[in-house]
Amino acid sequence: MIANLPLVLIVDDDAAVCWALRQVLTQDGFAVDVAATSAIARRLARRRRPDLVITDLRMPGGDGMDLLTTFRRDLPGVPVVLTTAYGSLAVAVQAGERGAFGYLPKPLDLDRTLELARRACGRQRLAIAVAAGDEHPGLVGSSAPMQEVYRRIAAAAASEVPVLIHGPSGTGKELVARSIHRFSRRSDGPFVAVNCGAIPAALVESELFGHVAGAFTGAATARAGRCQAAGGGVLFLDEVGDLPPAAQVSLLRFLDHHRVLPVGGSAEIAVDVRVIAASNRALSGAGATLRGDLFYRLRGVTIATPAISERPEDLPSLISALLVGIARRLGRTISVTTDAMAVLEAHAWPGNVRELKHRLEEAAIFAPGGVIAQEHLDSAQAEEGRDLAALVGAMTRELMVSAPGTIHERCLQRARVPLLEQVLAHTKGNYLQAGELLGINRVTLKRWTDQELG
Repeated sequence: MIANLPLVLIVDDDAAVCWALRQVLTQDGFAVDVAATSAIARRLARRRRPDLVITDLRMPGGDGMDLLTTFRRDLPGVPVVLTTAYGSLAVAVQAGERGAFGYLPKPLDLDRTLELARRACGRQRLAIAVAAGDEHPGLVGSSAPMQEVYRRIAAAAASEVPVLIHGPSGTGKELVARSIHRFSRRSDGPFVAVNCGAIPAALVESELFGHVAGAFTGAATARAGRCQAAGGGVLFLDEVGDLPPAAQVSLLRFLDHHRVLPVGGSAEIAVDVRVIAASNRALSGAGATLRGDLFYRLRGVTIATPAISERPEDLPSLISALLVGIARRLGRTISVTTDAMAVLEAHAWPGNVRELKHRLEEAAIFAPGGVIAQEHLDSAQAEEGRDLAALVGAMTRELMVSAPGTIHERCLQRARVPLLEQVLAHTKGNYLQAGELLGINRVTLKRWTDQELG
């Protein structure tokens, strides 16, 4: 080893990975030792103390997590980075709990690995998650996009800054928020979820910040808001872009000072709460409904929840995990044939995990023997198809009759009522779920139903 060069010990049984890491690190001024097993790694480390260890999680004759524990004991102060192609949120959190300096999913991003090595050997320690527990059952997958989600959850759980989660509907944004809460120091505190689009505009500030008695008509007694209810824990603001402008100003002030002023009150109340927000649409740029200053205040850590189309390799594990829950609810074992799996994998799933779950539930009902075959998926789809065909037929007959307005206007007018009726029937009157299926917020949906359905 050349004097004064920081030494990196690479522990991996994949020769190609070792070669690539050696090339990148030596070109950047590091010295490198390579070990294919845990035993060799321990022997090399005794011979000359490394400045950094980068170890694979799974290797013949040893386990990277055990090696991490050994080096943390025998080589105090030496940072250890774990790499794995079998990552999960549980692994990311366990790595943090055992004192790992970092966690890198495979295939390795060499630029990111190099940057992590520079920070480690510069002794610029990173905040790491300190938590325990199994992977949240709702977060499933080992694809690169999900590895990034796990990494950011672990990092966010170790801090107190606000978190902004964004992604399409049905991708598990609330599950991510709950995981951050679960693995944070606030895990013993409450998790209070608020759907910002589900509260009438006139009542938003009262719901969030509370009110005093007599603050408005019907406020017979004082009431604490959701911020106070979340004291010591996490306040999750889903679809935060639906907040009316006045409530956004109040939320911005709360984030700055951590004090709430109840509606009609004159004294502020200190509240210790962490805010996590989420949205399924862009919150900045043209057409955004969120104040710019509030947007930047909320985005302390950002986490993007990927659509199924961005991680198709996770679909089999998603299906398996969802079937476990469905089988538990139905009280019987459920499996999927090869043909049915091919149909599921060929579908685009624009509604993401939520759509996948509903389709599997419907198919399970059509499969009394507990084995979902292609015909059961077709039966579930056929029911939807018959409803759609009836709707299209009714619209066509309507358009044959002379009426004012363009065909487009008449289509929309004719389609809205049966569409609202069918979606609300499907969700059993749940406006929140119906709004998610239609891609509109609950307030807009309620206005439509009041206008069209009385």
